[in-house]
Order: sequence, then structure tokens, then C-alpha cells
Amino acid sequence: MGASGATRRLVLMRGLLLGSLLVPGGCAFLPVRQGIRRVGSQTRVGGRLVGEDALVLPGDEIVTGPEGRTVLVMGEDAFLLGVNTRMRFDMPGDPIPLPTPAPGEKSDDIPDRLRSPGFTLESGRVLSVFGHGSRTLKLPTAILGIRGTAVYLEVVPERDYVCLCYGRLEIRMRDAPEITETYEARHHSARTLTARSPIRKAPGVNHTDEELFMLEALVNRRPPFEEGEYADH
Repeated sequence: MGASGATRRLVLMRGLLLGSLLVPGGCAFLPVRQGIRRVGSQTRVGGRLVGEDALVLPGDEIVTGPEGRTVLVMGEDAFLLGVNTRMRFDMPGDPIPLPTPAPGEKSDDIPDRLRSPGFTLESGRVLSVFGHGSRTLKLPTAILGIRGTAVYLEVVPERDYVCLCYGRLEIRMRDAPEITETYEARHHSARTLTARSPIRKAPGVNHTDEELFMLEALVNRRPPFEEGEYADH
């Protein structure tokens, strides 16, 4: 990494630490502890083994090992990573590859939520809760655009899986940009994604409301429903 890249990361680190004191919608501006809050086995950031309290910054790649789950906080966002997960966070200011426009659509018409910094999930599972602003999440089969949302994602060899836990989500298939879906949910609405196939509804699996409450509490927020309001999904 060059000097300019290191400087950008230092500025981002300072911004995350300052922004963590001012989480909108949080509890009386309580400070938000940044970095890894729980670490699974053999978790690496940028290729280096890390432990609890290690910072994960925009531009970093995180890879988890075969045992235990990893919890981390970055700014207003919090993440629960499953085992054998590989994901890379975008660096603000870096160009975000635009999805292929749908038939009759111009590149300038692609909404901001599909062209904003977020992360790429290459393999594994992650449950995420996000603060204000748009994010673009990239899976092998699809580009996802979100704003103020909680989502659970899985990437396995035969398909990708997305559950919109609450908020608003736009799905656009990579190899068939005419296949899209935009929808909202207050409590878990899932889809399976397979290359060049229709988007299909799916049951909610492998994540819980308790995990959402845990993640939101790390950034001084609550989900938009009461604990125990819904039966298991």
C-alpha cells in the first residue's frame, strides 16, 4: 500500500472513531466500541491473524476459520460472520463497478444504492446491520442495493441466499440484469439466487432475531420490532 493509501486509511480510522460517538438514532450518544468484538478461530484481516479489539477498516479483507463466529463493528455497521467466510470491504472513494444496465436503461439511471461503497462476500455467511446511507453488497450472482437495512447473506457453491431482515432491498442479477426485484420487509423476507435463473422466495434460515438484537445493541440501536414479537421464522 502506498503513502496515499495509508493516509486515507488513517483518515478513515479517525472518522470511524469520531463517528462512533454520534450514531444517529442511538442511545444518548453513547460511544460505540469499534473493531472485532468476538473472534473465531484463525480469523485474518489483510492476511494477518487477529484477536479481539483489532480494527477492521474500509479496504480490508477478512477471512474466518473453521470454528467459531466473528463479530465486528465498523462505524455505524455491525457484522456477524460465520465460519469459513471471506469478505472484502470497499474503500470510500474507490470506483465501484456498476452493474450491467437492464434493457432500455442507461448507466446514469442506475440508483445510488447500487453504486455505493459496501462489501463483497466471496464465500460463507454474514448477518449485517447498517446505519444511515446506501450500501452496495456484491455476491457472485447478484448486486444488492440497500439503505438502512439488516440483511443475512450466504454464498455456497450451488446458489446465493439473501434474507432482508428489515428495510428495503434491490436485487439485480449479474448475468441477467433484466432480472430484478425491489421489496421491503419488516421481519425476514428471503430469496435464493442462482445465475441466469428467476429470483425465488425462500424460508428464513440460519439466523435469529436474538442475533439482530445483539448486533444492533453494539451500535446503540434496536430492530424495528419488539423482542419476541414474532415466532421463529
